[in-house]
Amino acid sequence: MTESIEELELKKARLVAEISEVKRELANRRGIPLTTEALKDSRAYAFDASSPMNDRLQGCLNSLARYGFCVVDNVIPSDQIRDLRQEAEKAEKLVEKNKQRVVDGLKEGKSLDELAKTPGIYLRPVRKVGYDPKIVNDIVWLPKYAQFLAHPSITSIARAVLDDHLKIAQLHLRHIAAASEDGDPGGFFGMGRSDLRDWHTDWPHDLMSYGAGDPETNVGSVRQPFPDVTLGLTMIWFLTDVDEDSGATFVVPGSHRDLRNPRGPNDGICVTSPVSGDMQVTAKAGSVFIQDSRLWHASPMHNTGQRRIAIVNRWSPWWIAVDDYAPGGVVNTVCRPLAQKEYDALPEDLKPLMRHLCPTEKDTLQQLALDKAEAAKKQAFLGFDLLDSHPEKVATANKHIEIKIRAD
Repeated sequence: MTESIEELELKKARLVAEISEVKRELANRRGIPLTTEALKDSRAYAFDASSPMNDRLQGCLNSLARYGFCVVDNVIPSDQIRDLRQEAEKAEKLVEKNKQRVVDGLKEGKSLDELAKTPGIYLRPVRKVGYDPKIVNDIVWLPKYAQFLAHPSITSIARAVLDDHLKIAQLHLRHIAAASEDGDPGGFFGMGRSDLRDWHTDWPHDLMSYGAGDPETNVGSVRQPFPDVTLGLTMIWFLTDVDEDSGATFVVPGSHRDLRNPRGPNDGICVTSPVSGDMQVTAKAGSVFIQDSRLWHASPMHNTGQRRIAIVNRWSPWWIAVDDYAPGGVVNTVCRPLAQKEYDALPEDLKPLMRHLCPTEKDTLQQLALDKAEAAKKQAFLGFDLLDSHPEKVATANKHIEIKIRAD
């Protein structure tokens, strides 16, 4: 007897559930953590920069796909961390001083063009035609850190996940104060509470788009429901050890595949409340935390340990529009520009990743993308070569190719 549509739908649901259970059982048999506690205890998301490249790369890719994040330990050698930490602490003061001078100048009624010519203020032209200059990219204050930013253990992951042509769209410092004897509770926003969160996803999946309803400061975001593809990677380079009391980022493992969003208007999620299964990602100084931009995460609102010193950057494929759509975003972190002299001072391996930030540089496609395009050209010409050499074979050359229309 032929099954009805309703019976087939029930059968489909049972099979989907059965496949899901089989997948979980396979993961259990293979020792893959599927609970937060098991993941915290095992640090199965972490891989050492000195481990064999293929093992490290595949491990990180699996972790990003399964949990939405990974950590590469020991990217920065231990004997260089102190210098980089001191550089980052000094850079924080320089960045804030520059930003404040720009804000104060605007309040005084000065134009950005006028401020750009003022000694002690660092504004740079942007690539986007008709837009005002922005504050200079933080990388100019971080020359020692710049030597590590294009580390092969990091770029290999980004290229495998995103594309062969990469752009570092944002780069900024993200230090978190520790509790102090004078009464400062520490933590992000200075809240000092371990039971609070600020759940969000990162640009280009930040639904508030920095500026919310203000067209002058809204930088744009991907519309819900997010497509099931990684469009951006956020990286946090830790220059201090981070643990549950010292600035470790909160995450919800697996949330990058959830169609809801903490800031989704119709999703009923309280951004300040803990979520079942959340955890903090621990790491040693010199490690790099990498997350899918869709992952629900939050900076810790408490810090009873040491001050966290860290540098954040957000990486995008070439086909994501990383131009700042906010005409009033002079102090935001999106695509802070570089002058030609500042770009020229970057390490050679970093230049292709930040070339789009220098308006006087031609931002041509990176070599790996060009190599693959050349290979595609050769494949295309094979068909025409066959037409010339064996025209009788052209009609049946694709007989082994079959495309089935999907039923779902």
